[in-house]
Amino acid sequence: MKTKFNIPKTFFGFLTASVFFWLLINLSKEYDTTIVYDVEYIQLPQQKTLIETPINKLSLKLKSSGYNLFVASITHKPIKLNLNKTSKKTGTNYYFLSKDLTSDIQEQLKSSIELIEIKEDTIPIKIGTLSSKKIPLKPNLNITFQLGYDLSKPVTITPDSVLISGDETYIKSTKFLTLENISLENLSKSTNITSPIIFPENVQLKSSHSTAEISIDVDKFTEGEIEIPVFVKNAPKGINIFPKKVKIIYKVGLQNFNEVTPDLFKVECDYLQSKYKEVNYLTPQIKDLPDIVTLVRIVPNKIDFLIYE
Repeated sequence: MKTKFNIPKTFFGFLTASVFFWLLINLSKEYDTTIVYDVEYIQLPQQKTLIETPINKLSLKLKSSGYNLFVASITHKPIKLNLNKTSKKTGTNYYFLSKDLTSDIQEQLKSSIELIEIKEDTIPIKIGTLSSKKIPLKPNLNITFQLGYDLSKPVTITPDSVLISGDETYIKSTKFLTLENISLENLSKSTNITSPIIFPENVQLKSSHSTAEISIDVDKFTEGEIEIPVFVKNAPKGINIFPKKVKIIYKVGLQNFNEVTPDLFKVECDYLQSKYKEVNYLTPQIKDLPDIVTLVRIVPNKIDFLIYE
């Protein structure tokens, strides 16, 4: 037979009241404890910038009632440090001395809480001169294409440059920023990719953009050929060349195949080069060609000549 215990409701009432009064008595006593506060830096002078991210936490030893300390530990606001009150050491090195911050921090605490100690003796800060510059972006691509496919035109980035602001020394030395690495395999169609810009760690920078869009135009390629007349530079009187035209063999994307015309090319030989090298032929070179063609070669690669007196 099970025994049934009946606990009077008054017992729970006395227990609750006892706990309440125990907490009330203990929370009314004075204690000292350490609470970690967030730090917010204010009043940065004009034309100045933080070079590195300074410490963002302060450990404060406080004295007050248990209740006040408990509330402060869960509801405290960030401690604000006025950058106009820093001391300068050398160059861009500045600092706060904890002993100089005591009165400012005490004013930011509730009147019932006493600041006993700031655990950090010194707060180092690097402050530089603010500067701005527009710098280019560079993609970081690793691409392989399916057989017969390739870029139909150079990769484009939008925007191709960004305006950055930060410490003058860093801004002057920065030539470009790189985009995050992207690897693409067996590519056979055009694609657009948004890539984050890689910014240096622990350097305070502002940028007009945080990402850029990379446009990769891909096409199936085929081989084409076209005849182009040869122009002779520094030609003497009476020179006669053979052949007078050469074939240019090239690769081009199918979508651009019909856009390749002879007027987009220029083939030139320099007679003086052959004279200085003491050879009896001219070497044709392509001086102009459209961006849409690749792997260009000339046939023949030597031009015979005769000079009639």
